[in-house]
Amino acid sequence: MKKLALFLSFLFVISCTKDPIIYTLTTSANPSDGGTVSPSTQQYDEGKTATITATASSEYLFQSWSGATGSTNSTSVVMNSDKSVTANFVKKKYALTTAVEGEGTVTEKVIKAGAATDYNSGTIVELTATPSGEWLFVEWKGDLTGSENPTQITIDKAKSVTAVFVKKQYPLTIEIEGEGTVSEKVIKVGLATDYNSGTIVELTAEPTGDWEFVGWTGDITSTENPVQITIDNAKTVKARFHKPIDYLVNSHYYKNEMNPYFDLIKITKNHGIEGPKYGGYDTGVAYADFNGDGYIDINLMLNAGVDGDFCEHFMLINNGDDTFTMNNDLITNTNFSTYMSRKTIVGDFNGDKIPDVVRIAGGHDWLRKSNIMLSDNGTFTFKEIDEVPLSQYHGFGSGDIDNDGDLDLFFGSPNSGFAINDGTGNFSWFRVDKKIFNFWADEVEHGPYGMQTVEILDFDNDGNLDILIGGSYADNSTDPQLHGPTILIGDGSGTFDYEKRVQIWGIGDKPYLDGVKVGNNDDFSFADIDGDGYKDVVLLYIYQIDDDPNNNGNTTMYFQYQIMKNIENISFVNVTESWLPDSVKQCTCVWAIIKDIDNNGRIDLTEYSSKTSKGGSNPNITCSEDAWRWEWNGSKFEKIN
Repeated sequence: MKKLALFLSFLFVISCTKDPIIYTLTTSANPSDGGTVSPSTQQYDEGKTATITATASSEYLFQSWSGATGSTNSTSVVMNSDKSVTANFVKKKYALTTAVEGEGTVTEKVIKAGAATDYNSGTIVELTATPSGEWLFVEWKGDLTGSENPTQITIDKAKSVTAVFVKKQYPLTIEIEGEGTVSEKVIKVGLATDYNSGTIVELTAEPTGDWEFVGWTGDITSTENPVQITIDNAKTVKARFHKPIDYLVNSHYYKNEMNPYFDLIKITKNHGIEGPKYGGYDTGVAYADFNGDGYIDINLMLNAGVDGDFCEHFMLINNGDDTFTMNNDLITNTNFSTYMSRKTIVGDFNGDKIPDVVRIAGGHDWLRKSNIMLSDNGTFTFKEIDEVPLSQYHGFGSGDIDNDGDLDLFFGSPNSGFAINDGTGNFSWFRVDKKIFNFWADEVEHGPYGMQTVEILDFDNDGNLDILIGGSYADNSTDPQLHGPTILIGDGSGTFDYEKRVQIWGIGDKPYLDGVKVGNNDDFSFADIDGDGYKDVVLLYIYQIDDDPNNNGNTTMYFQYQIMKNIENISFVNVTESWLPDSVKQCTCVWAIIKDIDNNGRIDLTEYSSKTSKGGSNPNITCSEDAWRWEWNGSKFEKIN
């Protein structure tokens, strides 16, 4: 009974107590991937304190609470109502540091931004490297590598990027003409290395041996040495060296060894120097470096009169590539009146190392004084050589006859004699018998008329000049002419003795063609053709057939080469048929040249220059303008043209 009463009392007490009040706590993260909040959702009795913790995700930071207070990632709220609390997160922010090496700029372009703003973690930035002026972008360094431009970088931590720029680099190409070297010295270097844009290079030309520096061509046109060049693009510079031309050599050597081989007809045509107005190409031409630039120029004195009574003068300056520009300003008196030249010689007659030009002027019924084009402070002046008698000279030669260091002249017939130079281009005249003994025939007014053709050279290699004379020859021993082409052997004294001579051929050996004897021997040239140590000779003849029935009764001219082999400087033997079977021509030719014109080690037999296109005196013959040329093959000459 007592137990029952106690139980009933307990029930009464329970039924009189209030139910508890429950509140809900709801949490969230902003942004949702910025982190987590704990607890996420939970109920609390009224008055309880709820502790909330925010945990940031990778690349986010806790920033603040919404619905709660506090600045740390943990806060608490008293649950006196339902609560909603948000943890605010922000992206981590990183510095992107860009630097420049060289000269240029880097621009930044946001390709994909993070959830917050500029350069938040996860932002993708496009970097563009822009070089300045003469600079080039090369690569990225630091937290970005490679040379791609533009390129992208993801900002997931603090990053530093350097754009590397270098000066543009250009090649400086040095070419050499002649023999010498060029040294390069950097005077002012660009910000990077050797030969960057803006580098100033000093070039010094250093000739080899007896070569001389002439000047620069290409991207520098100057004679200054050393010279400076600024490398602001690809540059090519040619240093030009040339071997000084010795204009004190004898005329035969200059003609056969030093003269260049130009196509004169084509060159003159390009300048309007052609046609019936002009003639005498081969006899009036001089080749030499007249303006001192190292290239061989052309000086012409050409027939211009209807009857050949006066000449015009031209100076063609080599442009460096064997094209030519007319520059008559180098001649002070181009109106110098004279007759066509029968022969032209180049040499230094006044001792200034600059080429002068001597010409014999005169023809049938057109007598003129021989003349010299003499150098004078960079220009040239024509003047007559008054000391030389007025005459119709056929040939002459030059050489240091009296061994005093300057060039003298020897003139053939008629009025043959020596013009001895005083070293300044002034001459003293000596009649032929004053220098050649045992030669003059008293009954002949002007001396032997057989020396139309003259050459001066060292025939026997003894260091003394010898004289070759010939041209028109006696038919018998009683004629007051030379018996044949004759070499007067010199002893260095400046005089010669006719008794000390070597004859190439003599009486009875005069060449014939189809029963017609030789008219004139217009030229001869010496060279050791077969390599036996002795100078052989090539002679060039004219055959004249008057009243030729095969030419409508007109005169026909033939031209023939003859080769005489030297036998130990004592005598000669005719080897024309075996060495040069193609020796007879009808087209006009003037000079015989023996030299290796193409520098292939094989000697050539050729003309002085291209010939005119007329077939001698036969109007039925048309000739090519290409010069005749043969090349020695070791046993004979082979035809090239």
